[in-house]
Amino acid sequence: MSLTVQPSELGSIRRAVIRQLRTWGLEEIVDDAVLVVTELLANVHKHAEGVCDLEIEHEAGRLIVRVSDTVMTPPTVRPRSTSAEIGRGLHLVGELTEHWETAITGTGKVVTCRFRAVDRRRQERVALGGGHA
Repeated sequence: MSLTVQPSELGSIRRAVIRQLRTWGLEEIVDDAVLVVTELLANVHKHAEGVCDLEIEHEAGRLIVRVSDTVMTPPTVRPRSTSAEIGRGLHLVGELTEHWETAITGTGKVVTCRFRAVDRRRQERVALGGGHA
């Protein structure tokens, strides 16, 4: 599913992620996962004209979040600064996830984040969207 990320849609996307994580029994990582999804989608809105795919997957005790867009430039982690007003998002992603990485594809990039979670349900994959398919 393809999304066009508008700031006004972030709330509905967050609610969809929360519902899915609760369905999977992943209550303990809901807050961290929603914050990471929000940060990644905000970056898409700022750097990729708001067009992306969002996929979440629960597999083998891990939650995997993938956000892909058409920009081939990987995200840049800025140096830590106590005075900077922007540039902290990817530091948060790094702190809240078990691992994150970016892969450049033939059509753009995919940012993948992995969270360790208790595997209470079967493996599932869901594409989430708040607007445009």
